[in-house]
Amino acid sequence: MSDEHKEDLIKEFQCPGCVCGIDPGECENFEFLELDGHVRCEGHVAGTRLMGVRSSLMCIGLPKGFNRVAGHKDKSEPHMRMFPKGVVPDWNKFNVATWAMEKDGFLFVRTFMPRVDITVVDVVEGGTMDMVPGAVDVGEFVDEID
Repeated sequence: MSDEHKEDLIKEFQCPGCVCGIDPGECENFEFLELDGHVRCEGHVAGTRLMGVRSSLMCIGLPKGFNRVAGHKDKSEPHMRMFPKGVVPDWNKFNVATWAMEKDGFLFVRTFMPRVDITVVDVVEGGTMDMVPGAVDVGEFVDEID
């Protein structure tokens, strides 16, 4: 898989709404990271805020149910990991797939890491619900999510 294709994943899901820029090729803060099979931009800063009772940061490149950024303690903690086609995350008792949904050829998964108290959104190109049998299928009630 080419680095260009991996950057396209970042551009599609992580760049929209980023305060640093919307194109890895033109962003001064773009920091490509490939780790354990997933890719992401280390320079990403979610810049869209949903105001209301529970004000929260949003990643507007992600679908409902996966677009709110968890309360991360510092910028170095990942909140999104993108897995190119053919790369499968290792969901297990330390990386628990809780919510999942298939959309447009991608599997979106909210993964909780209880040992370190971090929640991330995994985006798996070509992924299916069969990969996460214990996760709740958010697609069944996505219209109910605010």
